[in-house]
Amino acid sequence: MKVRMNGLKVLITNIQMVGRSGTEMYVHDLARALIRYGHSPVVYSPQIGPLAKTLAQNSVPVVSRLDKVSETPDIIHGHHTLQTLAAMLHFPTSPGIFLCHDFEAWHDTPPKLPRIGRYVAVDQTCAERLVLAEGIDRSLVTILTNPVDLQLFQSRPHLPAKPRRAIVFSSYGNRESIEPIQRVCDQLGIELDAVGQHFGTVCHEPHKVLGQYDLVFAKGRCAREAMAVGCAVVYCDVFGMSYLVTSDQVAHLNQWGRRALSFAITEERLVQQIKRYDAEDAARVSSYVRDHNSTDAIYGQLLEIYEQVIRQHSTSDRDELLEEIRAIGKMAEWWHVMRDVVQPPQEATSSQFVQNTKAWLASKFASLLGTERTSKAERAA
Repeated sequence: MKVRMNGLKVLITNIQMVGRSGTEMYVHDLARALIRYGHSPVVYSPQIGPLAKTLAQNSVPVVSRLDKVSETPDIIHGHHTLQTLAAMLHFPTSPGIFLCHDFEAWHDTPPKLPRIGRYVAVDQTCAERLVLAEGIDRSLVTILTNPVDLQLFQSRPHLPAKPRRAIVFSSYGNRESIEPIQRVCDQLGIELDAVGQHFGTVCHEPHKVLGQYDLVFAKGRCAREAMAVGCAVVYCDVFGMSYLVTSDQVAHLNQWGRRALSFAITEERLVQQIKRYDAEDAARVSSYVRDHNSTDAIYGQLLEIYEQVIRQHSTSDRDELLEEIRAIGKMAEWWHVMRDVVQPPQEATSSQFVQNTKAWLASKFASLLGTERTSKAERAA
């Protein structure tokens, strides 16, 4: 991995740091990796819990208030709209990037600030949201898939000729939703387990579990981790299903994420896909994922993006202040609309949060406007 900038101060934002959702674990893994690479991450989230404590035990500061961060970050790595906007306004001289993890979630709406130099999508589906639904210039969009920590997810022994044990990994599934999978596994003589919050079996160390199974039903991060270990994977979740991932399909599925779940979960299709199980081909799939989705490969590209955005910002000769004020005005308009059409996130369940957010945005807008008026007066003098 080639990295030319050392000791970067990186502020990472997230809507919460409580459980083990996809973005929470992304932040957890990224922050720890940045320390290994010699950088200084700090995580900002308005809602912190057990996962924040885990990061603190690994010497990563986690704050619920931005005024606790006394040094200006070199770059802001933004997840989630309001948290990214808050960080960019609190540190008005720092450039940033924004990561889109979901195709439809309102809190993944990209903030359109001039200091955000790159928008990163975790798959092609999210990239299409940014370009086709959010108006982001395609030249500013990069796809970086979620990485797999190969030090944790080590290769399992060679798969048996036929699958004997299978497991469902899902944050959304429940016993009712996996009934077709259960019936098919019973029919084929495959022992089935399930992991996820709605199954009452949250797994905090999947790297210690996956190698015990031959066949995994999962999508996204969990699917990649299972493939990296060497399990055969049927790409599916409550949204639908795709295929048993083979070596000729892995590159495509690696790029498209949720859109690949285009088939209904039926017993007939499950039987068809499980019968495509091939131990030798699963090993080839594992090799692909380990080559293309390692933390060093993905984070190396991410650090190059940090560097590019920092340098572009440092050499910019445009007056960004008016652009920033206009952008904040558009974001305030967006928030005014969204508050009436979406259920606010977990930390925004009260009307008081809405009022506090509006007041906070208004104060930041007034501060920037005052700065601009002062600048004009100074230029006039």
